[in-house]
Amino acid sequence: MKFPVTPEYLDAAPQPLVDAINGLEMDILREICSRFRLTGELNEVAINDIRVLRGYGVDMKTIERMIAKHSRSTVPEVQAALDRVVELNRTYYNDLASKASITMPAHIVSAYDISLIRSQMLDGYRNITRSLGFAVQTGGGITFQPIARTYQAVLDKAEMKVHSGAFTVQQALEDAVREMADSGIRTVDYASGWMNHADVAARRAIMTGLNQVTAKYSEAAAEVLETDLYEVTAHRGARDKGTGWQDHKNWQGKVYSTRSDSKYPNIYTVCGLGAVDGLEGANCRHRKYAFLEGVSERAYTDEELKALDPPPFQYEGKTYSAYDATQMQRRLETAMRKQERRIIAFNASGNAKQANNAKIRLRALQSKYRAFSKAAKLPTQFERAKVIE
Repeated sequence: MKFPVTPEYLDAAPQPLVDAINGLEMDILREICSRFRLTGELNEVAINDIRVLRGYGVDMKTIERMIAKHSRSTVPEVQAALDRVVELNRTYYNDLASKASITMPAHIVSAYDISLIRSQMLDGYRNITRSLGFAVQTGGGITFQPIARTYQAVLDKAEMKVHSGAFTVQQALEDAVREMADSGIRTVDYASGWMNHADVAARRAIMTGLNQVTAKYSEAAAEVLETDLYEVTAHRGARDKGTGWQDHKNWQGKVYSTRSDSKYPNIYTVCGLGAVDGLEGANCRHRKYAFLEGVSERAYTDEELKALDPPPFQYEGKTYSAYDATQMQRRLETAMRKQERRIIAFNASGNAKQANNAKIRLRALQSKYRAFSKAAKLPTQFERAKVIE
């Protein structure tokens, strides 16, 4: 029997919700940037043009309706994603116990524990939409501005630029639109002041809940099955940097014990379970699940693990490992999303020239992304870079 909740499954599970967040981001960006559209010809020297825009303001009621509609449509999906992972875990461990002729309790993880994880996950997800804004450059550095204040903040900057004599009104407004597009919608943790892109925060909130459920089932099943063994999941492009357990590729996909006197390697000393840079630590996609010797089936043999990654390759004079290649893919996807946001924002503000410039840059990035992915022998994931309109 092979464990069904793979890294690939968990990685794909939040995507529909991330797409929805991206769609909300584009709606908000389009709504705000449309306020930069002036009728007639821009007066290149009159500061009054910006003051006219300031009078338009932002229709927060419209934006609040967008956010409320988003929450109504996506919160049930968040719950459904968790329910699917609960069912996959429950079915797998029940079948494993049955094959081993072990009676499994009806609920090895209590309804209370699952309800608690669900509440935490939903609260984390809802908090994202309650604290949306933009990252705006100010005299004191980059600061978070709530949506209601962003429009006025960037207009303040535009007015100061025109006053300086170094910018025309057109240039100042282009910079304002570009700054909001490049920021994208952010969310902030007011306690720490930490900002993050809304789609990244949404993915993290959902993944945290799914991983917590999987960990609960794994530990509870190990207790019922009376096993000290866990198999660690494996995926292509695992981190191959650092020493000891920091090199995740070195220990992924194998069976480990929680005991120090086992014939199997120790999961704490080899994989760094519990350490921030080890198994299930920060940014780690690997998970552990209870393994029953003689009944469980490893997902990968040792030989299959060796062949999991394509070999290192050369691209434009640089050598890439599979890990390096996946990191490069993510950077290119981020760059493509930025250009797509610029297209949306400049079109909304009526600036066809800058929208076209962004389209040209986007096509160049798409071409590079295809060529690089082909050289790396990695599948393209344009859905991770696509703006949902």
